[in-house]
Amino acid sequence: MNFPFIATLILLAGLVWLVLSLFLSAWRYRGRGAEDTAGNALPADFGPRLTSNRLRYVRWGFAILVMAALGFHAYWGLFSTGPFGENEVFAGLKDRRDQRNRREIESKLRGWIYDRHHDGRRALAKYRYLNGQVMRDYPLGPAAAHLIGYGTLVRGDAWLERAVVAPAAVQPEKSWWQKISSFGSDDSLPPVGPDLTLTIDFDLQKEAFNQIRDKRGAVVMLNPQNGEILAIASSPSFDPAHVEIADRWIEMQNDAGNQPLLNRALSEYYLPASTLKTITAAAAIEYRLDNLTFNCNSNGWVPPGSNRPIRDDEEESHGSTNLTEAYIHSCNQYFAQLGVEIERERMKESAERFGLKVFTNPADSIGSGRRYDLWNTDNRVLSSVLAPLNSTFVSGRGVTKYDLALESIGQGYVQLTPMQMALVAASAANKNGNVMKPMMELGRQPSPLSQAMTQQTAARMRQLMAGVVQRGTASGTFGNMIRGRMTAGGKTGTAQKEVNAIDPKTNKPATYRDSRGRVKIKKEFRIDSWFIGFAPVDNPQVAFAVVVEGGGYGAKTAAPIAANLVLKAQTLGLIK
Repeated sequence: MNFPFIATLILLAGLVWLVLSLFLSAWRYRGRGAEDTAGNALPADFGPRLTSNRLRYVRWGFAILVMAALGFHAYWGLFSTGPFGENEVFAGLKDRRDQRNRREIESKLRGWIYDRHHDGRRALAKYRYLNGQVMRDYPLGPAAAHLIGYGTLVRGDAWLERAVVAPAAVQPEKSWWQKISSFGSDDSLPPVGPDLTLTIDFDLQKEAFNQIRDKRGAVVMLNPQNGEILAIASSPSFDPAHVEIADRWIEMQNDAGNQPLLNRALSEYYLPASTLKTITAAAAIEYRLDNLTFNCNSNGWVPPGSNRPIRDDEEESHGSTNLTEAYIHSCNQYFAQLGVEIERERMKESAERFGLKVFTNPADSIGSGRRYDLWNTDNRVLSSVLAPLNSTFVSGRGVTKYDLALESIGQGYVQLTPMQMALVAASAANKNGNVMKPMMELGRQPSPLSQAMTQQTAARMRQLMAGVVQRGTASGTFGNMIRGRMTAGGKTGTAQKEVNAIDPKTNKPATYRDSRGRVKIKKEFRIDSWFIGFAPVDNPQVAFAVVVEGGGYGAKTAAPIAANLVLKAQTLGLIK
């Protein structure tokens, strides 16, 4: 019952009663003082005096009603906004009032978000009762922040929290008195949003973030046969519990160096470097160009129409090399020449089969938008909040052979997300060579996005990637970590990317003035570390992509992270 409203209603009713009483009394005794009252002599003021006596009772009653109504209003105002705000009942209401709209909060109770085991003790987002209040709880905190997101009135909803918001309340029909008596009250139970059971594994998600928490980068791990996402992590991250704190929120938004609000797995472009040789190799096999050999020496190879040589790391010479040896040892010169032999149109077709968006000129690929049809879901909110940036490949008439050679080794105009590179690895691991639509909701029917390659090509690619781990660029740290416990295939990558330099004092882009006095942003080259792959070789059950910004060689930084995650997946029973 809303007492201030009822008190106001009584006050208004009393006022109406007083006005009506005055009107009826005036009507009843109009003209009585001038009538002939012979034989029944009465005082001339008898009528008005009788009216006054009756109204005296009305006035006293009305005064009591006014005092009661004012008392209720004073009590309400004093405790909810005045010096007695420490009262726990009204303090709670005041806190919600400070969030601008209490009823809107209550009308958006969210469902729970579970991991693949649907265990309330390991839920990814739930409610808990603390100090007399129901609080939204995120047990993994920063480890799943870019996936689960946050839900607040002040900051709004982000990521999967937006998918579990309650629908608009449908209230039962009430009588006219119930509508009046409950007007402005909060005695109805708010609706609750739908629960979500994800394909994510709680412990693997936690481990994925722990592996990169002190770095800048991302991890994606999935089942290559059905597309189930097992873990997806981005670092640096943030604590969803701090989103409502104004100072923390401003700090996160202004942190240009770390960008903790950026989901690097879905919303950051990277040069894929040698990991993209997986697409080039698959294209060569598909178009029966896998028997080519090229001479790769320390002087490098100069593409036709160019005077700029493409060399290998530290001007290494691989001599006369075939596809197998070039892939295992990551020979840049070989794949640059191979890409030119495959030619622009066929490289374009191959890139499209892997899920890349192809543009005819570089300018169009900048700001190319997001891919909203990627996910295996009927939930439009989920497909929107998790839509990754379009990974792009440029292949038009304006693209020179030098440009095509660079793209064939993962440099130049090509730009991909970690999610896309995980799908590239998964397509080789898929028995049919399919790129499966990634799945976030447990229990959905698997659905292919495209067929990147034939079954035969996929089998050949698994052999090539296994060779990288057994005797190639990943045979050191990664190979040693899993040897005797697991077989795996993979591909290392070391990308050189020009980025904005960050001023360590301000944590913002560093600037300088050019010869004309114009302010410019300083640039620097960053070496990103990549490793993509799958495990085990004979029956792939997980595929992955790991990228670490500024991590150096892929075999040095990204590969050990991937090895730890593969072994963790085995421990958790995700690899049998």
